[in-house]
Amino acid sequence: MTSKSARVLAISLHNQPWFDEMYAPLLTALRSKAEFQRAENSTLTFLLGSGSSVCPPRRHGNHHGPVPSFVQPDSVKSFFSRAGLPWGVGSYHRTTFALNQSAVGVDNAQKLPQRYTQKAVFVNNVAPEDMWYNTEDDSVPPTSGKVAGETAVALAKVGEGKLGYVGDVNAEDGSNAVVLAMCGLL
Repeated sequence: MTSKSARVLAISLHNQPWFDEMYAPLLTALRSKAEFQRAENSTLTFLLGSGSSVCPPRRHGNHHGPVPSFVQPDSVKSFFSRAGLPWGVGSYHRTTFALNQSAVGVDNAQKLPQRYTQKAVFVNNVAPEDMWYNTEDDSVPPTSGKVAGETAVALAKVGEGKLGYVGDVNAEDGSNAVVLAMCGLL
């Protein structure tokens, strides 16, 4: 077994009974590359994060899973605004996405799928440099039009860390690779 210096904490309050099965490939990959822990106590009344060790520099926060399908649109905007991001809920459909190589960096650009299809809840008002994947004019199936500032995969700098969003609602293989890359584990 290799030494695992990376740590991942999944906060899975009100976890759906099918989550572990649907996301089994991603969970297996995370467990193989990092110390993986999960908080599942749904009776939690308060979560306190304190000190710089909670989110040290160069660490990533990541928002992934079935969340986009189960929340009210207004609460998504409120969630992101607390982090200083103007993101809100965008469109919802399946289409092909193309990698934005300038947003992901050279190392990730060589490892991530250049294109992949996902059915997703998009976020809007995203800065171009934070969009990891974009729709294109030749995306399949055709979208109702490319909307500026809208994507299903984004990672933004927040304070000394980062906050990511993956709007995939079907746990596509490409999205699993994206989450691993956002966590620095690809």
